Amino acid sequence: MPDDRVGEGQPLRNSLWNLLYRIVSVGDRSGTAWGAILRGTCIGFFKETYDDLPVADNEAARRVLKDFFFRLPDHRIFDLYEFLLTDDQSGMKEVDRKLIRRSLNGVLEEEAAPVRLLRDRFVPLPDELGLDAVAGAQEKVSLFDLEAARRHLQAAVEFLSRRPEPASGEAIREAVLAVAAVVRTIGEASGPVALGTVAPAAGRLGIPPALREAVDAMLDYCRSAGGLGGGGTGAEDPDGAEAACLVAFCSSVVNLLLSRAG
Repeated sequence: MPDDRVGEGQPLRNSLWNLLYRIVSVGDRSGTAWGAILRGTCIGFFKETYDDLPVADNEAARRVLKDFFFRLPDHRIFDLYEFLLTDDQSGMKEVDRKLIRRSLNGVLEEEAAPVRLLRDRFVPLPDELGLDAVAGAQEKVSLFDLEAARRHLQAAVEFLSRRPEPASGEAIREAVLAVAAVVRTIGEASGPVALGTVAPAAGRLGIPPALREAVDAMLDYCRSAGGLGGGGTGAEDPDGAEAACLVAFCSSVVNLLLSRAG
């Protein structure tokens, strides 16, 4: 198998390490932060023994962690950051997590990375409009307490974020189901779930017929691409870029429906 590790010369990897180094070091008044992170990552992420590692020597622990960091395959760098941001074993202080969340997307944008951070997950949505659409849809379904739609949107993001390759069809399928869950609630429908259409809610929300037809055409394509049948001609094996586009589209439809419903 090819070795997809990269050296310290890669700008994105350097910038991600520099961000971690700056935030952890500035807040490390006790001189123990790097040892705690090395211990936590060895236990919960690297699955390495740490009894012979210098976890009690803060500076030596930093150097060992840096060596581990730069030996990781590219996609595992993002896995490590997600671990540091979410796992209680990681040894990261919550204040440092907050500072990383605040700064990370700026670094990713500056380095033209193909991902952005969304609720502690790296998603392949590098354009601001797509990221805002998905984030906005997640916020709205939570605000409206639409649990089924929330679960489907979360699953879509998780499939889209899968590494090293996204689960494209599954991500699209879950995004289509999220739209269907919103339509069913707003339209107060019963019986079979209407997939690939906003028709049951369009009249109540005052969506113009031409817009409804355009949205339905795209949703039917999404339904086909997600393996949910329908009359669309969606790709049988959509790639990550197409999946990101279609998940962002379905999220925009959720935003449209709930904005009008509110």
